[in-house]
Amino acid sequence: MKKKLLIALSLALTLSLGLSGCGGSGGSGGSDDGEKTYDLRLSCEYAVDNHQTVALQDAADTIKEKTGGKVNITVYPSCQLGDYTVVYGQVMTGDIDIAALPISPSYDERASVVSLPYLAKDFAEFKEDYFPGSYLWDLLSDINEKNDCTLLGIFNAGFMGIGSASLPSEDFDYLTDGTVSKPTLLRIPANNVFATLIPAMGYRTTSISYADLYPALQSGVADGWIGGSGLVNWESFRDVIKYFIDCRAVNECIPVVMNKALLEGMPEDYQTVITDTFLAMAERVADERQQQEEQALIDLGNYGVTVIKPTDEQLEALSTRIRSEVWGQCRELVGDEIIDDLCETYGVTLE
Repeated sequence: MKKKLLIALSLALTLSLGLSGCGGSGGSGGSDDGEKTYDLRLSCEYAVDNHQTVALQDAADTIKEKTGGKVNITVYPSCQLGDYTVVYGQVMTGDIDIAALPISPSYDERASVVSLPYLAKDFAEFKEDYFPGSYLWDLLSDINEKNDCTLLGIFNAGFMGIGSASLPSEDFDYLTDGTVSKPTLLRIPANNVFATLIPAMGYRTTSISYADLYPALQSGVADGWIGGSGLVNWESFRDVIKYFIDCRAVNECIPVVMNKALLEGMPEDYQTVITDTFLAMAERVADERQQQEEQALIDLGNYGVTVIKPTDEQLEALSTRIRSEVWGQCRELVGDEIIDDLCETYGVTLE
């Protein structure tokens, strides 16, 4: 009898120890005080020393501190967890917890809206147009909600200009005038928006992969390109361009998203810490990027690249014209409803 009792007690103790070591779903494990500890993975595209990656790591550190070590986020830079087109799908399913990445239109055609020109033309407008309370924030939030994700913030990756080895003039108005055909051949990304935008500035276009762009500019296969900000041109193309037109045509932005069920399954105070922290980091990234872009234009000039900058009046006139000419041609890309909503929001009359 005693032997049977000892065996029963031993089995009960073993089961108790085994259950106490089991974790919950979503990469979380048990803790001594009975509360879950969440061990999460965050994917991003940028290198470990990029200021956006640093901001993500700082966000992870802040969240860990404010949750008393209950939410631990490991940042995986440089696409270590996969290409953005795959990773977003894994955030949807919960196989990856958080990601900072572009949203492929293959998941929702409306995601192409961020490629439209002149949604914002400077960093002050970006904070008005891409933060909570704005039309774009609500739209991108809805896109993510329908994909079982939650939008945490939008990082600003700069405003795209034109880098070129040759230009027929240094006059900003001439260089952006769509009624004047120019001999300059510009490489554009494989995106229908750019195929409409750049001819509206009077340039011929060609499609070259980004990996082949540097030798194409070096050999003269293309005269110039659009697809990167002043900082990108400074860091990667300063040796093959002689001009940079700071036309700020398209704002490259990077949403930060999290699996919706995971976030909503956390204690409310954890949810608040996570959402507040990433939103604060989005504002920090925008401020940092503004400083970096301003310095890049100075560095380009000092390096011998002619930087062609518009006045506020010139940029306002260009953005007004491009919105009215180009947005209406993008209906098939993002849908009639979005174009109509944007026109109402921005006060744009289409041509």
